Amino acid sequence: MLTLVFAALVVATVIWLISRRPAAALAAFLIVFALTTRTLSLIYVDLAGPMYAVELGDYVGGGQSMPLFACSVLTLLIPLAYLFRPAYLQQLRNRITASPLPSKRRIANIAFMALCLFLIALYLDMFLRGPIPLISGMDRLEYNKLFAGPLHPLVFEHGFLFAAPIGCLFVYPRLSGKDFDFRFVGLLVAFLLYFALTGNRFSAFFAFSSFFVLPLAAVLALRSARALPPPPRRTSRWKSILVSRSGLHLALISGSALILMLLLNSFVTVRGYDDPTQQFQQRTLIQPVELWWTTWNGLADRLSDSFDDTWDYLFVNAIDPKRNTSIQMLMARNLGYDRASDLIDLGQQYAGGYPEVLFELLGPWFALPVALAFGIITAMLIRLIVESVCLGKFATAFFALYVYDPFSILYIGGMLNFLIAWTFWAKCGVLLLLYILGRYRARREKTRERRRAISGNAATTLV
Repeated sequence: MLTLVFAALVVATVIWLISRRPAAALAAFLIVFALTTRTLSLIYVDLAGPMYAVELGDYVGGGQSMPLFACSVLTLLIPLAYLFRPAYLQQLRNRITASPLPSKRRIANIAFMALCLFLIALYLDMFLRGPIPLISGMDRLEYNKLFAGPLHPLVFEHGFLFAAPIGCLFVYPRLSGKDFDFRFVGLLVAFLLYFALTGNRFSAFFAFSSFFVLPLAAVLALRSARALPPPPRRTSRWKSILVSRSGLHLALISGSALILMLLLNSFVTVRGYDDPTQQFQQRTLIQPVELWWTTWNGLADRLSDSFDDTWDYLFVNAIDPKRNTSIQMLMARNLGYDRASDLIDLGQQYAGGYPEVLFELLGPWFALPVALAFGIITAMLIRLIVESVCLGKFATAFFALYVYDPFSILYIGGMLNFLIAWTFWAKCGVLLLLYILGRYRARREKTRERRRAISGNAATTLV
């Protein structure tokens, strides 16, 4: 019963967020979608279990693990709802109407040419180096290890640095009453086609598309604040279709069908599973939450465990300190160190990680307060990105995005070791500096406007 009550609370909050805070829901789509689908998977595991988890080689489910998981999800959803409240959007509207948005046409042209050249180099590198996974039936992990060129990992490890700027340059003209820059939709399609050709299934498409739509939340924010200029009259029919509701539905249906075909190709042809249906069930219903269920099931034992043991796994003696050490710790706890090390060397990584890592590290009493702190920081970063796009502050938006990315990985994969990287704190420093400079310039501009108003009133009085 508790599983259904707390799951319903999460789903109801997400639906409310979509209807009442659409800008927040779209901006945080990457995290909200992942946590919502995991919530639905956990309903199945809690109620239908125990069931065999192939990856763990053990049985999971059949308990009431939902309440703590749902509370961990709400620690992000509630700050998002508060930070995108109507009062804030009204303040944002006043800041936008106080000064016109600067033109970014030259930046858009330079970025478009640079990205076109990068894509040409990316495709040429793929065609010249060897087999194309989608055509040859090669697994993407094998291709990444044996054939991928130097540009390939750049796209997959830092794809957000391509996707979000493309989305930002696509949407920005609309904020000042002009039309969307549809050139950048073409770049989006080119990147997604590359993912398909190189054997990817879902994750790459989902992450890249989520970062692309993040800046589009600026349109919804201004629309909610009644500050969005009316759309221009379009002479091209295909442009009108692209931005219409039917065009959005067509894109969603086409994208879903493409991903489904790629999944079937991977399960049936590339990896050749004996029972693709069972594998699909494991991938969608069990694997997203199997690590959480084992963490919840062992919480009583965690009370007597040493904090130092988990800390050592995460930050001192990790299997691969250059990657997400939280999943490595969870895999080692459930599979044994040697087995986990072998899988990680092969490039495999289990799903989940949040909130498992917080409960493993801090126990049941301190995990939720820390999760709330992370939720507030993450929601603030998301709002800062949307606000910066609305105001045309591309540098602030870029570094806010750079700082937000590891927080998004925390919710997707449980990563915490970004907190001990000096580069992360350097990015935070640059972002803080840009934010302070932006606020200083805004105050200085207000002071100038006030002085002009006083001078104008004085001149009128003298006349």
